[in-house]
Amino acid sequence: MDTTETSTQAQKRWPLNLEGLRLRFRDAALESAYREDRFRHNVGLTFTPLFRRIWQLLSVVIATATILLWVYYVSHIQTLPAEYGYMGVILITAFTYTLLRLRFLLVVLITVIGIAAYLPYAFTAQYIFDVSRVLATLFLVSFGFLGGLAAYRIERFSRQVFLRERQLDQERSRSEGLLLNILPQAIVEQLKTSSGGRIAQAFDQVTVVIADAVGSTAQGARSSPEEFAGALDELFRRFDLIADRHRLEKIKTIGDAYMAVAGAPVPMADGAGAAVAMALEILAEAGQVRWPSGDPIQMRIGLATGPAVAGVIGHRKFAYDLWGDTVNLASRLQECGEPGQALVSEPTARQLADRFEFGPAQIVDLKGKGPTPAHVLLGSRSDVPISVPSS
Repeated sequence: MDTTETSTQAQKRWPLNLEGLRLRFRDAALESAYREDRFRHNVGLTFTPLFRRIWQLLSVVIATATILLWVYYVSHIQTLPAEYGYMGVILITAFTYTLLRLRFLLVVLITVIGIAAYLPYAFTAQYIFDVSRVLATLFLVSFGFLGGLAAYRIERFSRQVFLRERQLDQERSRSEGLLLNILPQAIVEQLKTSSGGRIAQAFDQVTVVIADAVGSTAQGARSSPEEFAGALDELFRRFDLIADRHRLEKIKTIGDAYMAVAGAPVPMADGAGAAVAMALEILAEAGQVRWPSGDPIQMRIGLATGPAVAGVIGHRKFAYDLWGDTVNLASRLQECGEPGQALVSEPTARQLADRFEFGPAQIVDLKGKGPTPAHVLLGSRSDVPISVPSS
């Protein structure tokens, strides 16, 4: 695709939509934003809001007064060559669109004032020869036309640049929003500043929550794909809200399983408490969602606290993930739990015994780990309210 084609497509996608020679955006809010942006780039200093509104008008007044003073000056200093007079007017008008970058219509106004102020003097002054008068008229009109054309193109181009930068900002915000749906905010910030795509972090203590929908395989066989996916979508959307409420980071969904972590990628003071509180809400919330068959959804949950490694690896379809024995333990506990039950590791239960109620320790034979003590989560203690932790 060549440059001309790209430019044409960009114009179709981002139409200027200007009001003829006035060069104004038809959208009032867009016009206001453009003027604010232009003031910031042209003036670059902080002034009162009143000056922001009148700086261009004030510039016109100053430029007009300068032209009139210059014409008055040259009319009283007859020793100056005639060329100095109209060249001074040309330089003043050129200043308005090269350095001040005034709007096109204002530049035209100043140019007309300059011509109207100088030519009557040039044609009435007896010491100015006819050839100088012709040259003055030619230079003022031609440079006035070229200056107006330059001002028009400069303003039109600046509006194009402003509009495309605005569109690029919107596209960038949309892209960042999509990225934040895949990666945590802290990881996105690290990816912006890191030279490579690999990020790895070690955490001394996190709490992993893995929740699995019981009987999903059988339910999927009895339902249409749309209905089955709709039920899981509604369920996991509710879990997303619960995770956000308790400041947990959603890691991923694996089939009908939902995985979240407290304490990564940003350490959390009470990560274990937040994870257990989330597990209780998951058990309560799941019963309000039903499979297409009408059966209520039941969850089986495993929770474990301990060290873990987290990060982003790979180049394609990468995601933030968590690894380590703590993750494996939470997964194994989930597999050994009963429907509607959350099975919690011994360290987690011991740490939260004063705030939550747990069943007596039971020895669970976990695959790859052997006999392991665990506790069934019964609920929160009535005299200790569940609070949302601070990050």
